[in-house]
Amino acid sequence: MYISIKKHVLSKAIMSVAVVKLVAAVIEGVVRFLLEKNNSSSPDMLDIMLWHSQLIISIIQIAITAVIFFVTWKRLNHYVSVIPPEDRKSMGDLQKEYFGDNIASLSVSSVNRLLQLWAVIFVAAELTYLFTSIMYRRFIGILMDALSNGEAMTDGTFIMLYNMTHGFKYLEILSAILLGVVMTGIFLNDRYIKLGSLAVLLLFLVSFGALQMQTVNLLGREVGIVWTSLIYHITETLGLFMLSIYLSIRYKGL
Repeated sequence: MYISIKKHVLSKAIMSVAVVKLVAAVIEGVVRFLLEKNNSSSPDMLDIMLWHSQLIISIIQIAITAVIFFVTWKRLNHYVSVIPPEDRKSMGDLQKEYFGDNIASLSVSSVNRLLQLWAVIFVAAELTYLFTSIMYRRFIGILMDALSNGEAMTDGTFIMLYNMTHGFKYLEILSAILLGVVMTGIFLNDRYIKLGSLAVLLLFLVSFGALQMQTVNLLGREVGIVWTSLIYHITETLGLFMLSIYLSIRYKGL
């Protein structure tokens, strides 16, 4: 069975999550700017007020995302509930015969599976990312203690370790997002989606292994740019937004 080509269920859900992530990133950036200390020699994540604000923003973001997918799932079930389960396959065959190519790109069952896949990625993977962020903060705190105690570690060594290990923080959640993109491309047999996810992965790995942290001056403050962090945040906001637009334009009823 296929839903109406005017119903963009999955793409709207992904776009909604992208908007939530973008708003959360903007709020976090504003909070970081307001709370950041000009002369602090320690990473921002060790600032207790900034850290608590980030935790609150992340928890609210996860909760809103869960609500988005639950409401979307309920809406999808509402669309198909008018047809008894035993008649849905024959209805799909009838739709193919009557409408030809002018039907949704995927059946309801396929859209439902993709919806569940993205729900797991956006909720379960985000919860895992939240946990790894907590553990990563503890790790950085131990490094800072070792540095302040005068043990054999220079500031340059610490910056190098901070930059290199930052990639591990985002590797799991970025892999989960790219897995969802690839699986969507497999369902749709779309090589552009597959190649796009591969390009993002390669770019992340190159920045992880080769690029060093850069410092720029922004509004009178020195800001350290970690490239793995930048690539991840662009992917989870602008990248997902572009994916949702691409799916809604290129594919019917998705």
